[in-house]
Amino acid sequence: MGSFNSASFVIRPMPNEASPDMSASLRETVEPSVKSREPGGDPLLGTCIGSFRLTRRLGQGGMGAVYLGEHVDIGSRVAIKVLHRRLASSPQVLRRFHMEARAVNLIGHENIVNIIDINPAPPRPYLVMEYLEGEPLSALLARGPVRAEIAVALLAQVCDALEATHARGIVHRDLKPENLILLQRGDGPAFVKVLDFGIAKLLDAEEERGSDTGEGAVLGSADYMAPEQSRGERVDGRADLYALGVIAYQLVTGRLPFVEKNFTALLLAHQTKPPTPPCELCPAVPLAVSHVILRALAKEPEDRYQSASTMRGALQVALDEVRAPSGQALTPPSGRPCVIRSALAIPVLVTAGPGATTEQLTCTDLTRGGLFLSTDLPLPPLLSRVTVALEHPDGELTCECEVVRHVKPEEALAWSMSPGFGVQFVEPSISFKAAVAHLMLGQPLDTLRPPMDAAAEAEVEQVLAPYRERGTEDLYAFLALPPDTGCEELRLRARRACHALERLRERPIAAHLRAKVDTVLARMRKASETLGHPRHRAVYDAERGNFQGVARCLAAGLTITQLEELRRDFLTRRPHTQGPLRVHLATAQAHQQAGLLGHALEAYERALILDPLSVELHKQYLAVCRALNNPERPG
Repeated sequence: MGSFNSASFVIRPMPNEASPDMSASLRETVEPSVKSREPGGDPLLGTCIGSFRLTRRLGQGGMGAVYLGEHVDIGSRVAIKVLHRRLASSPQVLRRFHMEARAVNLIGHENIVNIIDINPAPPRPYLVMEYLEGEPLSALLARGPVRAEIAVALLAQVCDALEATHARGIVHRDLKPENLILLQRGDGPAFVKVLDFGIAKLLDAEEERGSDTGEGAVLGSADYMAPEQSRGERVDGRADLYALGVIAYQLVTGRLPFVEKNFTALLLAHQTKPPTPPCELCPAVPLAVSHVILRALAKEPEDRYQSASTMRGALQVALDEVRAPSGQALTPPSGRPCVIRSALAIPVLVTAGPGATTEQLTCTDLTRGGLFLSTDLPLPPLLSRVTVALEHPDGELTCECEVVRHVKPEEALAWSMSPGFGVQFVEPSISFKAAVAHLMLGQPLDTLRPPMDAAAEAEVEQVLAPYRERGTEDLYAFLALPPDTGCEELRLRARRACHALERLRERPIAAHLRAKVDTVLARMRKASETLGHPRHRAVYDAERGNFQGVARCLAAGLTITQLEELRRDFLTRRPHTQGPLRVHLATAQAHQQAGLLGHALEAYERALILDPLSVELHKQYLAVCRALNNPERPG
């Protein structure tokens, strides 16, 4: 949608299509070539942009065309994006054009196309990029589904590129097979390059002001668009992971998860319709890989993988589970019984959810990616979450898991195994992984001594120290931000802090330190959830009389209807404030009529502390603020 066709980077002869809109400005923007052109041909072919002669048009898109450029002296080749003349006067298009170059330059990753030069000025803006001699992923998809090993090898590289992209505060927003180019380097798997950051969104607050890719703008490709993106809501890196989930689905099944008759039906399907599991469409798809793909396609961002590196790890774990011989216990082959390893009987504490009773079950099969738990108790629902804990002398090692397999008593009898359920580890810590590896070697956990890093422990103590000093009651103090901070800045600060804390907990540190990190991380996530959403924040601010925070919530999209609804509940719980509120309001109005604006402002502030969700009070307060700033203007 409004972006270049990234498949243009593939060497593929294409006919010279007529471009009458380019001919008028030809002499203004490029150096004419001595070589004559046939009537009706592309007027840019044979001309020079900088030191490069345009020798072939590689592709055409809604914003312009991409050409193969050859250096006139040394013969080196590049790809050059040239913007359509009719779009060169659009500030939004030029900003997006410039944003692509800036986004790619900020990331600087080997799996992302390199931009060499840019001329964003009218009348003929252009980008000079490295020339990629390969084929788009769409060409591979046209040949049918691929094996899980090939799919994971390609997807892992895209995850690496996205991890670097998101770490720089950038969301691609238009990830699709045409934007992924496969290069063959030696005999190994294809090397992936991610292209077309033309509608990439920089998450920094200053970039969002006045941006045409802010909230409410729907940009991207419908087949790969995350539900929140198609609704015009704010997006983050998890929208890219949804698009990658669609691509993964295509790779292993040979088809899209949703094929609808029209654009609207397609968007609604992505928003509401559950996809058919890949392993049902294509039995060759391993169950564990299918499960990873389905999680990436979750409707709500909170239910997907929270980072590209986590999704990459889940894909690799799923593939390892398929390759591991012991993994057969989770997915018994048809017609052949699975046999328990009798030597393995590990006690595991299992908790099905908050408030649930912890049960001690026996692990009868263990892989690097998950375990099988024998039980005669009712089985937890498929795809539900449970917490498993391994008992270690220094404390329990816990990991959240997803239930991926049921073995009912009648199936267990046929397969010569115990009934129970299989789980897959979700983002296991380094300590938990080490414990699993130790157990797989047949060693008891009391002989496991996780490596400790004194420097890492010192770093953790240093990072946690400010949080201990700030306390945890006041979420603004916890984030070290003033109470009138904008919602987006709050979200950004919390997101960065969570990312830093998640990295810390993976360091080789003692269990008690990791527990401290977990405590701070849980509070940080709570702060992000409370202060990052206007409605939740308004409730929190109202309880504390923070009317400036409420004003920020209104600026961030909280509607008057929502505010009035919150106010009714708020005042119902505080009938005792009505008397003082009327006194402060009468005082403020009297001072305002008398021209004592400073006193009026103080009285309005006292009233707003008691009734911070009142739209009328906010209006009157702002009127006095304006009058104080502009004394010659009436308030």
